[in-house]
Amino acid sequence: MRNVLLSFLSSVDSFIETLLRNDRVIVFITTLQEAFAAIVPYFLMSSFVALAVSMVQHFGIKLLNLELLSSLLLAFNVFSSIVAIISISYFFALRLKVSPIIAPILSIAAFVSVSLLLKSPSTELILPHGFSIQVLFIPIVSTYFLKLFYPPFNLRIPLDYGYKHVYRLFNYLLVFVVSYFATLFVYFIADFAGSRFVKALEVVLAALPLFAKLVLREICSQIFWFFGIHGPHMVNALFTKRILFEYMAPNLTVAEFIRLFVNLGGSGVGLALFIALLLFMKERTIRLITRISSPFVPFNINTLLIYAVVVLNRYFVLPFILLPIFNSVAAYAFIKTVHVSFTPQYIVWTTPVFVNSYIKTGGDVRVMLFQAFLIAVDTAVYAHFVRRFSSSRDLMSALQILEKNLDITTEIKARELVQPFKARSEIIEASVELDKTLESLTKNNLFVFYQPKINIKTGSCCGFEALIRYCNKGRLMGPVFLDIIERAGLAPVIDIWVCKRVKEHIEIWKTEGFSTLVSINLHPDTLADSGAIKQIINILKFESIMFEILEKSFIRKSAVFNLMKLQDSGFKISIDDYGTGYSNIESIINLNIDELKIDKSVISRVETHKGFVVCKHVTNLCHDLGIEVVAEGVETERQLEIVKRLDIDVVQGFYYSPAIPRKEVISFCKSFSSKS
Repeated sequence: MRNVLLSFLSSVDSFIETLLRNDRVIVFITTLQEAFAAIVPYFLMSSFVALAVSMVQHFGIKLLNLELLSSLLLAFNVFSSIVAIISISYFFALRLKVSPIIAPILSIAAFVSVSLLLKSPSTELILPHGFSIQVLFIPIVSTYFLKLFYPPFNLRIPLDYGYKHVYRLFNYLLVFVVSYFATLFVYFIADFAGSRFVKALEVVLAALPLFAKLVLREICSQIFWFFGIHGPHMVNALFTKRILFEYMAPNLTVAEFIRLFVNLGGSGVGLALFIALLLFMKERTIRLITRISSPFVPFNINTLLIYAVVVLNRYFVLPFILLPIFNSVAAYAFIKTVHVSFTPQYIVWTTPVFVNSYIKTGGDVRVMLFQAFLIAVDTAVYAHFVRRFSSSRDLMSALQILEKNLDITTEIKARELVQPFKARSEIIEASVELDKTLESLTKNNLFVFYQPKINIKTGSCCGFEALIRYCNKGRLMGPVFLDIIERAGLAPVIDIWVCKRVKEHIEIWKTEGFSTLVSINLHPDTLADSGAIKQIINILKFESIMFEILEKSFIRKSAVFNLMKLQDSGFKISIDDYGTGYSNIESIINLNIDELKIDKSVISRVETHKGFVVCKHVTNLCHDLGIEVVAEGVETERQLEIVKRLDIDVVQGFYYSPAIPRKEVISFCKSFSSKS
């Protein structure tokens, strides 16, 4: 039975992980995450007011006006749906590249219309609280309609300079109207189908025993919460509130049963989640959010934790949904086997755990101990998933995976190498991508190739540039994975791996009586990290090495210091990709460099007058300063002729050779020398 359960949980987790690896799903989830994160301050204020109301109700604090606070809480709840709609539509508008002003206005108009049309005309308009299905459905659908209908229905008013911002919005007039009615049409079709489903569901529920209905209700509630929809509101719409007032035991309603035993500290057993996060979460941001939640969770208000940690987080879907079910089953068995008398006194949902059992049972210690048992078990389960989540967020884990796959060990501190991913949306998007990348990289499919550098003045091969090559399903290609590795802050690990491979190849060449100058690229993150530079110096000391550095590296002060350490250790320095974004004369003048490489993008235009003039002046300046000049990306004989006229020293490019494997380096040098 245990193996079957574990297999089922593993399958569910695998399915969710696969789903969240889909690019479109990632974009959708990322957008919702941004919307949820933006409204956390609003719900935090709402929680403060709810907490104040609870304090007055439980402790009779006379300094606070209960009627005023209750009215304020009601106002927060009423407008919570509008706030959510504005946030969701705004972020989807940014993602879909439509007007972030028109989209929220359209969403609110459609939402208010739907809320009114679903009621009798004589009924006062009352907006649903929090994240109802309308709150999610309408802004997403209406914003997609804006995107869909803008090309055919925009008014194409010319965007004159003085009024372009106004006219741009005017172009949405007809698009707005068409999108509005399309949203209403689609919603009412969905609502019609949904109402048929609810009626069919009511027939099924009527035949179920009370406890089965309770379990089904809790499963649905937790699933809705996981997707950011207010669970209790949605299940009340599906199941009605009648079940809450039925009795599980004498003087114990279903609602009170849930408050006593199921959702301790809020939905998803918020108190256990809170304790597990407080004890085992390493990331500072989530620990801070957890501490901020500390005044609310004892009063069963864990909205902040849910939206900040749980919503759309695959690491918490299983415990968040299943632990309330475990609590329900365990509590049902407890009250059926242990004789417990419940008092007629009704407990409200904000009554703290232990206090509620004391009130409801007249101080029965057995019930209080049972609550403590549930919290302990739930916390232990959450602790496992918190550790997994914390590990996924800890960049050191990614570092260790990469080190293991590439068979290297380092003493680099990941936190010193990188800045953490700054936004939760980036974490979701990047972590999935990073997982794929790390899984694909091993020492068996990653290689170092060497591109010859030809001195066109002496007609000799004067060195090689070490370049990474990646074998993907039998096809050799460039390091397409570097972007995500760089964003994760793991570029130094790759650079160290390259240095180790180059060292191995140099040792092999020495046994064959061959030596040459090898150029190695260093990422800005690597140059800025003193620990990484120390390792690289230890790996390659006494070898003939030139390090190619991007100019943007010198934005960080530590990079200049580490550059000097490399030079003091006897290594040569080259400025790479000169002529692109960060190029300036200051680095040529201030830094004691040996070589400057004119970027391929500039060399490709050397046949033009401007390109020729730029290359001539850069070359003359470098020669006057005693710096050797390399032309990158020379591919044609015409380019080679012009480069010779410019008096450039070294050429690198496909005209002479692409990057070649280590085994072909010696034969290339011999062959090239004989041809020369």
